[in-house]
Amino acid sequence: MEPIKPSKLNKISQTGAKVKMENFQDKILTLIQNLKTRAEREVCEYGSFKAVKENMKPQNSESLIKELTLQITPLPNVLKGEVENFEKLRYLELTGEGPLGQTSSVILKRGTKDEILKKLDDKDLSAKIQEKAEDFKISFREDQV
Repeated sequence: MEPIKPSKLNKISQTGAKVKMENFQDKILTLIQNLKTRAEREVCEYGSFKAVKENMKPQNSESLIKELTLQITPLPNVLKGEVENFEKLRYLELTGEGPLGQTSSVILKRGTKDEILKKLDDKDLSAKIQEKAEDFKISFREDQV
């Protein structure tokens, strides 16, 4: 068998995909930073509070994700009495909305305000959000079939 010569290969440039991915990463980092800034002011250490949310729209109109929301919420009242330190615990949650109005969400962290802020500083959080966004896309694609 004859080896393939580099001159016979089709040259495919993937710079467009790379730029889109970098833009998506930048948007996620901005999303995280904006939420952290607001959380420092708006999330209280103890008791209930209004959910703090930051939203992000996709970079193109064909995307299977209509909107991503990163939010910090108090635990639901249903858990009151069942969870130790209920008044101090919060959720860091990611929610995706699909093109047909379907939603999917995942809890990224449950903890105190300080633990949530520390998670928002975690350098691996943006990669985790990208991974979950890909999972959302798969579930939204399956919903369309």
